[in-house]
Amino acid sequence: MDSSQRCREVIQTCGVELVDGSLPVLHTPSTLFRYQLSEAIRNNTDLVDYMGDYLDELLSEHDAISLYLDPMTLGTPDSATTHVSGGLPQTESLVRLMLGVDALQSRLVATLVDKFPEYIGDEGTDGDASATKVSVKILRQLRWLDYVLDSGALTEKLLETLGFVPPDMQREIVVALPDIISDSDNTQVSKVLASMLKETPELMLPVLDTLGSLDCAPALLQEARNSVISHLASAEPIELPVLLRFLLQSVSADAAAPVIMRIRKRLDVDSIVLASRQRSTLADQSPDVLIFDAIATSLRSHKHLRDAWLKIIASDANVGSQTTLDLVVLLILHQITTHTKRVESVLKAKSDIVSSQPIAYTPALFESNIARFPAVFSVYFPALVSVSGWLIQTSALGSQGARVATSILVSAFGAMGMFQRQEISGELAVHIGSGNANEIDTAAHIYLELATKHPYELRPFAVFIKGLLDYVDNLDITHVRTIFDTLGILSTLAGGSDDSMFSDLYIFVRKQLSSVFPKYNRIGVVGTVSLLRQLGSEHTLEAAQADECGGSSMSQAPRANIQALRRAVQLLEMLMDSGRHQSWTFISMTYDELAHIVETHGLHQQLLTWLHENVSSKFAAQFLGDVEDLNQRYMLSGHASVALSLDDDEAAVLDVFNHNDDAEASGLHAATKRADSDVTRLCGCVLSCLPSLLRLIQVCEKALGDGSLGEIDALLVCGIYLLPPIDIASPHSTPASLQYNMAQSDDSSGNASLLLAGNALVGIDEDSRLDLIKSVCRWPVDLRRALCTSLYVAVNWFREVINAFADQDSDEVRAKVVLRVNQLEQIESGLEALAESLSGTSSEFHPQRAGLVPEMSDTAARTATNGLALRIPGPTTVIESVTENVGLGLKEGSFMVDVGGLLLSQEDTHKLVHGTNNDGDASAKKRSRKRKSTGVLPVHDFAKELHPFLRELSFSAFDILKLGDQVSEQRPLLSARGLSVILRELHAAVASKLVRRAEKRVPWGKPPPSFGALATFSSNIANSSARDVFSRVRGLFPSLLQYLDACLHVRARFRNDVDELEQLSHAPRVAVDSSDVSVVELCIDRLLHIVSIVLSWDGLQADSDHTNKPSSLTLVLGALARQGHRTHDEISSIVPSVLVRRAFDYLHSVAQTVATSIRAIDVLRMLVAVRSFAPSCEPVDEIMGMTNEQRNATMDGRISEMARCVLDAKWDNAQELRPADLELLVGLHIMRCPHNRLDLAYTYAAHILPQSIDTRSDVDDSVALATLKPATFASAYKAVSQALATIIQNTQLASMGSSDMVQFSGRVVDTWVELTRITQTLSTPLQRTVLVVALRSGLTMTDLFTKTILPILDSCFFTHRDNIIAVLERMRKATRILQSICNHSKASQDTKLQSAVPQTKRKLEQLIFQVYVLMGNNDSMGAVTLGRLKHRGVRGEVVSSQIPRGYESEEESEEEAEEEEEGGEAEGEEEEDVRMESASDDNVPDQPPPPTKRNRSTTARSKVGKRMEVLQRKEILAKRRKSAGHKDT
Repeated sequence: MDSSQRCREVIQTCGVELVDGSLPVLHTPSTLFRYQLSEAIRNNTDLVDYMGDYLDELLSEHDAISLYLDPMTLGTPDSATTHVSGGLPQTESLVRLMLGVDALQSRLVATLVDKFPEYIGDEGTDGDASATKVSVKILRQLRWLDYVLDSGALTEKLLETLGFVPPDMQREIVVALPDIISDSDNTQVSKVLASMLKETPELMLPVLDTLGSLDCAPALLQEARNSVISHLASAEPIELPVLLRFLLQSVSADAAAPVIMRIRKRLDVDSIVLASRQRSTLADQSPDVLIFDAIATSLRSHKHLRDAWLKIIASDANVGSQTTLDLVVLLILHQITTHTKRVESVLKAKSDIVSSQPIAYTPALFESNIARFPAVFSVYFPALVSVSGWLIQTSALGSQGARVATSILVSAFGAMGMFQRQEISGELAVHIGSGNANEIDTAAHIYLELATKHPYELRPFAVFIKGLLDYVDNLDITHVRTIFDTLGILSTLAGGSDDSMFSDLYIFVRKQLSSVFPKYNRIGVVGTVSLLRQLGSEHTLEAAQADECGGSSMSQAPRANIQALRRAVQLLEMLMDSGRHQSWTFISMTYDELAHIVETHGLHQQLLTWLHENVSSKFAAQFLGDVEDLNQRYMLSGHASVALSLDDDEAAVLDVFNHNDDAEASGLHAATKRADSDVTRLCGCVLSCLPSLLRLIQVCEKALGDGSLGEIDALLVCGIYLLPPIDIASPHSTPASLQYNMAQSDDSSGNASLLLAGNALVGIDEDSRLDLIKSVCRWPVDLRRALCTSLYVAVNWFREVINAFADQDSDEVRAKVVLRVNQLEQIESGLEALAESLSGTSSEFHPQRAGLVPEMSDTAARTATNGLALRIPGPTTVIESVTENVGLGLKEGSFMVDVGGLLLSQEDTHKLVHGTNNDGDASAKKRSRKRKSTGVLPVHDFAKELHPFLRELSFSAFDILKLGDQVSEQRPLLSARGLSVILRELHAAVASKLVRRAEKRVPWGKPPPSFGALATFSSNIANSSARDVFSRVRGLFPSLLQYLDACLHVRARFRNDVDELEQLSHAPRVAVDSSDVSVVELCIDRLLHIVSIVLSWDGLQADSDHTNKPSSLTLVLGALARQGHRTHDEISSIVPSVLVRRAFDYLHSVAQTVATSIRAIDVLRMLVAVRSFAPSCEPVDEIMGMTNEQRNATMDGRISEMARCVLDAKWDNAQELRPADLELLVGLHIMRCPHNRLDLAYTYAAHILPQSIDTRSDVDDSVALATLKPATFASAYKAVSQALATIIQNTQLASMGSSDMVQFSGRVVDTWVELTRITQTLSTPLQRTVLVVALRSGLTMTDLFTKTILPILDSCFFTHRDNIIAVLERMRKATRILQSICNHSKASQDTKLQSAVPQTKRKLEQLIFQVYVLMGNNDSMGAVTLGRLKHRGVRGEVVSSQIPRGYESEEESEEEAEEEEEGGEAEGEEEEDVRMESASDDNVPDQPPPPTKRNRSTTARSKVGKRMEVLQRKEILAKRRKSAGHKDT
């Protein structure tokens, strides 16, 4: 028998049947086969060679080799194998079965490796598909073996083969290596694979996959990472996920930051993904989602990656370096709970104005990235919504954060699917219901922007917005208007025809209009006009016409246009008809709202014509006349005295007296024998409609006449008839017996009323005007009230006249507008004096009660039968008055009730009466406490503050300031008082929109107060965004600077200040009236504040109109630079750093002329804002190479010096400095210092602050600052503490030398010690506030030492051992005082102080451990001794412990003595002392808590109880002594 036949029989005996030309058949389990074959070989040693030769023979057959490499077939089950064949789900190949035999493995492995190259070249030559995989099959036989006898030889052979095989087989070998080699061969294999990364970049993916499975040396991984990073830019997009996964998962904590920085620099996701999309025809082949998924997986798995990446993003201050990669990483980290707050802090800093860096995350950045990568942001949509919701909640009104949130949600809504759109719509509805004004405003404007940009996408989710209508009465009217605008757009997408949403809104607003409550009337007016705005606009009508043309012929196109116009006219008629049954203030609101939409949005030409024709005729018929008409109407003996006429030839007169209800109530109308008026009888006064009617007329005229008001220019110069000439029979008569007669003389010099009517408190010198006001203030109260009504109407009339004509191009018109502005302030001052004289009387004047202003409360509209506003002394009187009025007009069978001229249905009358009557006693008492002593509804005091009740000056009125661009002798001079009025209005507008207001949440249903004027419904400024307001102010900015220069010259000339005039070297371009210097001072304050607000607006850096135009920041800085340098260079030709420096120099020259501390603060804020616009200008390295004079001349040096001058100046108004202002000054003095800031902080802590609270006369005050006194000490102390922490955070400690680092640490410790020592010398009034600041600042300092300073000291400990120990020794003093403050918090029971104690003790404990780690790492534990602290008070005195003195034993006294001895001998760290004090009291192991002092008396205790307490106490002391002994050892 030959050897082959023998081996074949042995194999068959063991359980495998070899069949020629077919797969082997397995009849037994593989484990049993291996065992039987091993036993056969062990019994016959010659069988090993025979079996090896036989296997070589089997594998040498090229055609049959696959039979032995493929899985064997199972034999037919029989009685002997049935129980095992069922347990064989998958069989192995014969070769792999033989590899499990130890005696055959080595030779068989060598045979397979030798055969492997033979089949690589010949694969696929014979056309057999199976032959192409022979080499792969051979390789698979070697994978996942249970063990390898000679792994080194196998590894070496495979690596040798790897060098000459084709790339596709190299890939197979590389992928199989981790499953073949043993752990001992990882180093050898990893070296070869690392070299392959550079030589064969096409195999980078399998090589990296294999390296990630091997245990590689750090140096090899670093080499591999370098190769991968260099390949990132040229890699295929499909390879990037694997490359990034290897880079992030193989990096250690120490190398994480450099690798991430290189990834951010090399990986341009935008270009890579966009290029792949262009090459690919299928959208799902884009690798962007896979790339970010690889990054997300790595970040979620490794904390050091999250910390490093977030730190890099936070420290990157370069604008434009933020990419999609950073944004997505922030979203990934925001989903991780432990990093949410940190991500929010980074986003707040990057998307908001920070003094040290400009805005990095702009709305355009989010918008562009979401539009390019919608699939990526859809994956992280929950984080995207969470971030935007957080920005909406925390961002101020109109701030950059709110704009970023708007950009995120609007972009996501347009780029994502239905699910995401539904979530966004619902989330916005939640924000509107939050109760926070800023949050509601932002969410409502996002809804409006969604409706504007994506109306068809938003319409399916309109149910969320319609649901808000049920609660719209709890919202501010501005927010109501925004919601109705949104619904109006959605309901009029097709012109409003056959739309159920439009019908629902129509029913809703009609119901609101018919209500008897003014609040719901306002909602109805806003809703109706919002629908009219959308339905009657040119855009909507064109869209309706286009939709109609799309489905029908062109001849039918006008039908949609006509139908939409008819609906719009129907809305207008409904609005006007509702006004006939309401009040004059309702009509006034309607006119204002209509004027607003005409001015801001525009209406169809036919609607404008309809409005103009209907409104103008009513205005002329009711309010205009001439002198002859007045003489006939009032039967005057002479000519009527018309006030405030600018043109004697103009016959038109505005008759205010004819509609003055207060004049009628006082009997003046009877004295003049006035004919009855044919004006419709409604609630309130018809004069309330006069300003709003003029506003509507002029906006319609401008819309129809291309901005010209030539048809109504007579209104600018026409006079006003305020009062007839009246003789007062007896000035001292009682109102009941007072009689008024017509004056028979036209001599105004002897008749006060005639003088008043002819001059109206203007046009005369100041002394005469004051005398006239004093004389008028002695008139009877009802006459003064009538005059107040006339003057109030005149003021509002002039304001609307100025709004209308200020933007006209005619020089003559603009000159007359200036005259009206000059008259305005004098009339307002006279009105204020008259209102003040009536304040506190029963005839107190208030526009709301007089029916001249829309009612802001939620009470129902009520009126007396005589037309006067009903005064409400209490609920009972109200019911009686209303019921009586109802009875006067009620007729049997009628459905309408006349309530003082107000037509109400019986149902509404029932609601009015019973709704008032159902108020409970508790609510009545609550309201009575809020009412004034006069018993009227609570309202603002008109006499103290007129401005909220006056018509606002719109931005068109501010164009009057542009008169300063050119000097003209014919132009009237704008008086200082007139300029003050304009600036007051401009300041109010700018402050309401550009100043942040971090409002608190208010309960639902209590909207916050509005910043607009109460007398102007639908204010243009209130409805404008911050960007709109800034765009208007930007055009006025050069003129404002010219007026500032002019006012400063006036002030300098008045004071004859030569130095100040030298600072203002250039002559002003515009003149300002210098008759009243006090008013000029007020103008300076307002101008400075306006400029400060503009420069501090957080949207200034991000605001730019177009790329080919200068940005807003450039224009503002250019105006400042030109004003200071009188240059006419093009702004674009000036280098940005030079532009910033010129603007800074101009403001610094203005700073030299300030006379009050408030102005100095404003100028300082402006300087800081301008300095922040060029953060890279004057870097630290450049400043350190300058001389002291050059450093002081830098921008930071000048800011610091100015802050010091303000602190050292003796201001007359020093008491007006707020704590925040003092903190700002001290912080700027320290942090802007161009020299050593840490030394300056030490000077404050060691000298300036102690001297500010030392009242002794012999104290050296050479370094004292005049502003720092005991009253301001707390603010200064807080500022110095914050500055010290900021210095540590901003210092690049890692780049400092070891000696400099030790010196820096010592100086920091010395400053901290001095700050804490001050707390021991404070008086009681200051102690509580300063101790809280000291404890919280100590908490920050402890944390900085633990995380920042101690790790760096550890690295240089061996070279500076003694110095570092000395630094830590000095730090003990500060931490001891912190422990004393913690002890004091318990004794004083100060909850505010106690709130910071637990965290402070935890931080002190961490500091102890870090010090011990530091000493242990450097073999210096002998320098540290653990001791115990005495229980000391805040002043350092020893106080009694918490153990009652009555229970102290001899052992306790001994323990105290030991503690004192240990505390005196302890050397090393105070932290150990601090920690041991808390440990000795609270954290002794296995120790019961000490017994607390009981409230029972001593006689009540039993002797047994006393003895038990003594024994328990002894046991506790013994455990303490034992524990202390172990720790000291």
